Amino acid sequence: MNYTNTENFKRNVRTLAENAKDKKMTRKVDTWEYESLAECIRSDQVPASEIAEIFTDKAYYKWYKKRYFNKK
Repeated sequence: MNYTNTENFKRNVRTLAENAKDKKMTRKVDTWEYESLAECIRSDQVPASEIAEIFTDKAYYKWYKKRYFNKK
């Protein structure tokens, strides 16, 4: 089993996102990067500290949340 497919990994990413969403934006993600960055996050290619920084971009957080967190 691949760690990135586990509920624990998904929970960790969501926790990082939820904790970063209300912080001051320190990194803006270009809209053309959204999908490729999401794939990198979901395949564990992005360190936790960088994930937290990425999710300070409210527009990206909103897009990612709608696309990945609301799925059941």
